[in-house]
Amino acid sequence: MLRFPSGRLLERHVAEARRHFDNVIVVSDDAAVGSYCRSLGCEFVEQQGQGVEAAICSGISRVQRDEFVTIIYSDIYASKGFISTHISSVVSSFEPTITVTRPLVLRGTYLRLTVDPVNGLVEKTGSGHYVYAGILSLPASLIRDKLCNEGASIEKLIGELVNSNRLRAVIWIGKWVDVDTVWDYLASTRFDLSDNVRDTIISSDAKIGRNVVIEGPVVIEKDAIIDHGAVIKGPVYIGKGAFIGAHSFVRHDTAIYSRASVGAYSEVKRSILYDDASVSSFSYIADSIIGHSARVLPYTLTENVPYEGASGEVVIMSTHPLERLKVGSIIAAGVATRARETIPPASIYLGPQSETRQQ
Repeated sequence: MLRFPSGRLLERHVAEARRHFDNVIVVSDDAAVGSYCRSLGCEFVEQQGQGVEAAICSGISRVQRDEFVTIIYSDIYASKGFISTHISSVVSSFEPTITVTRPLVLRGTYLRLTVDPVNGLVEKTGSGHYVYAGILSLPASLIRDKLCNEGASIEKLIGELVNSNRLRAVIWIGKWVDVDTVWDYLASTRFDLSDNVRDTIISSDAKIGRNVVIEGPVVIEKDAIIDHGAVIKGPVYIGKGAFIGAHSFVRHDTAIYSRASVGAYSEVKRSILYDDASVSSFSYIADSIIGHSARVLPYTLTENVPYEGASGEVVIMSTHPLERLKVGSIIAAGVATRARETIPPASIYLGPQSETRQQ
């Protein structure tokens, strides 16, 4: 359900999947996902049990025939064609197929794979430069037998297919981020802005004050207000009813969602402001996420450091270089900072009465 300027992540996946499949089943333990899924024309199944295998088995219970099933992890951000490239390979062979990719940095918990570049088969698990990218196509009967009846893990099933020389690989070389942490979310938002905010589009219902400077690409939605003397340098997305105060500076890779506000003489860059969040006057927000309805009081400063200089626990799984990427802070939904507070980098701010957690 993560939100991007181009739409929610679930919406992106469902839209691409529906171009290839008669039936798209979404599995989640969140009832809100069910309501949203039905509006997209997909079938919702409530997850029974914990873990990926439980989710897969919950969904496979709705598949009646012994047919090929494609499993798509919903927390993957990728550029257009990610799902379509995989399906093109599947329909040409109808053999077990996995999409792999090569991230710049590897988390130790990822399933690593070695792929033969000549025959396209996965040769080995547990080593290699590639990782499981979150799409796998298998016969429904195999999924039932191994995962649901025998209780095998998805890693064990993949290993058995590799050992029998039955698993083909699709190598994805486009943009790919596993959105596992808030830092991954910041990186994928940056990619989404660069891919989808390419022109300056200003709603006729937006209000633009005097002496405003807009350097594209910038999208400004309905009922947004840009006050006098503000400077907007794209790529930037400004949502419905958002407010940008007088002489504020909003620049580069920033997404400001519905009814969020930036006070006068503030600077916001490479950041996300969720719905109804507010940044008060004379504040500096960089490489950070301001949660839903959070309030940043005047003169708040978020410190940021280069990604390479952040804690070793901050690992962003991406296939593309992240030049100039820095790590700021996360201000949790609904909390308020103190006025004149400086928030350290790579931290999650839970409120003045709580200890800020360093990552």
